[in-house]
Amino acid sequence: MLPVHQRRHSQYNGRAPSPPEPSGSDSVIELSNFNGTTHTHGTSTVTATNAVAKASAVGSNVDESDYEIRALVGDQALPDGASPARHHGDGHGLAVGTASNAQVAVNIVISFVGAGLLGIPDAFRRAGWLLGTLTLATVSALNVYAMLLLPHVKRKLLHLRQKQQQNSTRSDETHTDTHELLLLDSYGALGRAIMGPNGETFVNGCLVVSQVGFATAYIIFIAANLHSLAGIPRGVTCLACVPGLCGLVQARDMKTLAPFSLLADAANVLGLSAVLFEDWETYYQPHDDVIHKVRWSGFLYVIAITVYSMEGVGLILSLETSSRQPQSFPSLFRTVLTCITLFMSLFGTAGYMGFGENTQAPITLNLTDSNVALLVKSALCLALYLTYPVMMFPVWNITETILLSTRDHTVTRVAFRSALVVLTAMVAWLVPDFGAFLSLVGSSICTVLGFILPCWFHWKVMGNELPNWQVGLDLFLMVGGGVFGVLGTYQSITSLGGGGQ
Repeated sequence: MLPVHQRRHSQYNGRAPSPPEPSGSDSVIELSNFNGTTHTHGTSTVTATNAVAKASAVGSNVDESDYEIRALVGDQALPDGASPARHHGDGHGLAVGTASNAQVAVNIVISFVGAGLLGIPDAFRRAGWLLGTLTLATVSALNVYAMLLLPHVKRKLLHLRQKQQQNSTRSDETHTDTHELLLLDSYGALGRAIMGPNGETFVNGCLVVSQVGFATAYIIFIAANLHSLAGIPRGVTCLACVPGLCGLVQARDMKTLAPFSLLADAANVLGLSAVLFEDWETYYQPHDDVIHKVRWSGFLYVIAITVYSMEGVGLILSLETSSRQPQSFPSLFRTVLTCITLFMSLFGTAGYMGFGENTQAPITLNLTDSNVALLVKSALCLALYLTYPVMMFPVWNITETILLSTRDHTVTRVAFRSALVVLTAMVAWLVPDFGAFLSLVGSSICTVLGFILPCWFHWKVMGNELPNWQVGLDLFLMVGGGVFGVLGTYQSITSLGGGGQ
């Protein structure tokens, strides 16, 4: 869920950086897309979410002043008097970070292992353990393919940009510094380069919706578990979450949230380990339920939960940029995601076989009234509560840049952030079914970000160069993703309206 690489990144357009803007105003950068059209837009301080916050201590060699990082959205403004930090190039126009492969692997795990994992056992109950496992593996493999298209498209755009700079240098003797790197290390920046300002707005809008959805799911989880643990009404829990979260989300940089992120990491590992242990303990307590291999009625549901669980798609470019060996990133990413997929399959199968037809979403609701159950539920509730402000960080950077006239308008900023926290708590209260909500988010916005947009970008930029099989696969994922998105979203909404089953 949250920092990959704690360095400031500045974007250049093949020329020396301009001096910092006067205090109180946004700096302005130029960003050229692959067909040579130049755009300008205000920049804002952007910090990561998901693994990018949770791995705040991993893979960085920076000063305290360079703590903030860029992750989900575009460009980061520099404070007055600060000089832009540069990436070193790899000789091919690619930015190179400082994180080792081991550090990047840790960040990938933290980015992709989240609350969705707790809904997989129930998904296996609905689809059967065999169909669930095969679907999980297939969707995960296709999702990995689609996500790795984004770095591939970025490299192609940088190559085209370099050729433009070389042509410009030959035709204009006054053009300077053609070796600066245009960094396309965010999903929104890639959308802008391919589709212009509207593309960036659309991508960032999707990211905002997905992040708000993830954060809302955390409150749903907390409310459900405290209700099962102590009988506290869900509405009371949702309301009680608001004051503390309103305070935590006011943080202006990730340095403030770093201690909470590390505590959340520890609680998450403890909670998930205890859940898996409890699953296996329960497995040896016989029950009369039939463990189904295949249930086609749960096919769409298990797809949606799998897509939701791959929640780090918005960080793929930042993860690659953080690596000091970007050429090895694709193979590393495939290896780590394969291990995560195997763990998810084990987790889902163990949960379903342990609790049978009584398997619930989240799986923590199945834990007995014991000291272990108390420990697990408390640890995971704490972990998700502390992860909430980190998950919402890119939301503030996207929305406040657009909606607020100035980032320094404290009263307006506090009111806006608090209002959005209240809104997520209200949605969490109105939507009691954790699994159905995960399915809704996975079927809709996560499908767009994880399948449709990467394949569209790939086909748009490289369509004429692709072999027929890859064109066919891209089209299949775009069309198939669209069809699944409609059907899965409809089924999820119907499920929510019908009590979650």
